[in-house]
Amino acid sequence: MGGAGEKGGLEPKFTGRGQRKGRNGKSRLRAKGGANITPPLAVTSEKEGRRMATDGPPENVVQDQVRSLLENEKVKLWEPPYTAENKDASPELKILGEKYALQLCIDSSMVENVLENLRCNSLQGLNAKKTFEDTGLATIRINYTSHTKRKEKTKLTTKLNISAKDLRAEIAKLTGMNEQHVKLIMNSKVLKMDRSLAEQNVKNNSLIMVMQITLTEEEAKEQEINCQEEMKEQDERKAKISRTRKGAEILAQHGENTDLSNVPYLEIADQKGRPIPIPAAEKKALLLAMTLHEKGRAFMKKKDYASALLYLLDSDEEFGKCGSELLNIVDNHAVLQLEIVWCYLQLEQLDCLRDAEERLKRAQTRLNNCYGENLERLYNLKGNTANEQVLYLRLKLLQGVVLYHKGKLDQTKNHLNEAETLLGKLSVDDTKVMQLMCLGFTAQEARLGLRACNDDIEAAASHIYHRREEKAEIRRKEKAERKRKKQEAVNSLVAMGYSEKAAAKAFRSANNNLERAIEILQRTPEQVYLDDEEAGPSNRIEVSEETINQVAFLGFDHSAAEIALRRFNGNIERAVQALIDHGGYLPSSLLNSPPSSTSPEDMDVEEESSEKKQKEREIVEEVLADIPEHEEDYLDMTLEEEREVIIKYKTWLQRSHPSTL
Repeated sequence: MGGAGEKGGLEPKFTGRGQRKGRNGKSRLRAKGGANITPPLAVTSEKEGRRMATDGPPENVVQDQVRSLLENEKVKLWEPPYTAENKDASPELKILGEKYALQLCIDSSMVENVLENLRCNSLQGLNAKKTFEDTGLATIRINYTSHTKRKEKTKLTTKLNISAKDLRAEIAKLTGMNEQHVKLIMNSKVLKMDRSLAEQNVKNNSLIMVMQITLTEEEAKEQEINCQEEMKEQDERKAKISRTRKGAEILAQHGENTDLSNVPYLEIADQKGRPIPIPAAEKKALLLAMTLHEKGRAFMKKKDYASALLYLLDSDEEFGKCGSELLNIVDNHAVLQLEIVWCYLQLEQLDCLRDAEERLKRAQTRLNNCYGENLERLYNLKGNTANEQVLYLRLKLLQGVVLYHKGKLDQTKNHLNEAETLLGKLSVDDTKVMQLMCLGFTAQEARLGLRACNDDIEAAASHIYHRREEKAEIRRKEKAERKRKKQEAVNSLVAMGYSEKAAAKAFRSANNNLERAIEILQRTPEQVYLDDEEAGPSNRIEVSEETINQVAFLGFDHSAAEIALRRFNGNIERAVQALIDHGGYLPSSLLNSPPSSTSPEDMDVEEESSEKKQKEREIVEEVLADIPEHEEDYLDMTLEEEREVIIKYKTWLQRSHPSTL
């Protein structure tokens, strides 16, 4: 693999580039750049700022901070000195609460309340575990909404071999609900009434959501439809991921097809768009990982973070199948880690905090390996580092968020300040973007150009023109190189005695693999002959007796030699080769022209094959639709969401540390 001259070089940056090919040549899929320009950070109303500052972080955020402090200090709330012998809270719990409240700059009563809730939950969990071990009775946590519209929590103990219907009856008695109007949901799935709890993976300490169907028929139908739609969406997401995998596998298996009238393909290219050779063993996993990554990014652009996360996590699994050396010299895997954590943040999945911290460490390590700790490797390659700095903006911001939830406020402040500084540096002038768009550039090209040129509009225009010319030259060289390689392979096959047309067809059928093309020619020579321009009806021409004798002299039957020569228009070499391939006599499939009619069985096979190819093409087109052409598409961020997160967390931090910001 080509690098920047040393291990850890940036040059092998992979970018999936989809290409459609048609009769008029190939056209590349273009990413649609929006004209959303980020407003300045100060644009937040004074009233809104006061409201956010007054509200402060919600209780679940405070709980997350407190839990992190407890883990760091290895505090066990369910043991002395925080829990007395009678299991009540001891005075030490209040002291601990005051300590944490001071550390977090949060009202002590809120912290004490969080500590007591965590302590009680721990005790209840221990009791439930002991009960289950001693008696086999599992404790099931129940969340439901009461008749007064208040959210309530309760628990019950039960054997796990009972049916969900029996559990529903117990819950109805406990909550006063009508049993016939209750649905039980665990992990977003509705429990089936006729199956046992154990069969449906209900365990000790499982959480079950109770959905009460309203009494009116119309509202009951609405809730049922909503529930079905939610389940349908989950099934559709799984099906889409499966189709994406299938499409990527087709593309990986197909490889680089040089027939410009045939199917599309994916390339793996460096930062400048130049194709990179990848060992076949890794290429399939790499293409699959990159394709899933791009699909996830497409959903992120639509703000569908739940769907995006599924694709991104699958992509991470596939990247894990690639060599560690490969992942250490490219930034794709680092970008993926950042985007997974970004989805955690947008979905408010605070339970993924520990995983987020590990992913951010991984991202920083990979970025340092790829770009250099001070971006020196990146600068040597590209001459600027502006566009890649959006990755460091997101990294610093996410690290600050994780630190805030861990209760490390001083470090949070430093990271948020660094992120805010980068935000100011990387924000582009919307007026200049519009001016560049008037010159025929896309909004994406304008943003990337302005960032690369420090918001200098003239330099940005020149930069974009240069990049376009550079990519056009790369494409011309790619096309010429593919054509040269194809001709070399065809010439090799012609030298072996095959016609140029047959050789070209076999090479295409073998996905440009010379060894496989030879196998095809040797395995199905009659198909090659049928497609050969030199082949024709056996009575097409007359051949001389001298020519027939030349072939017969080689040991073939005189009449067989005559038929073969007529079949191949007097071409001795082709006739002899055909006779050798078929044991001295041509098969009936070569004696006459292909039949004008096809048997019903053959028609069914052809139709089935055609339908299969059409389905595969549709799947491939779905994959290519979300793969951007621009190799720096992943760096084109409007920074609006980053701005909002900075505002929110700095506001919470300001409430905790009003004198430090």
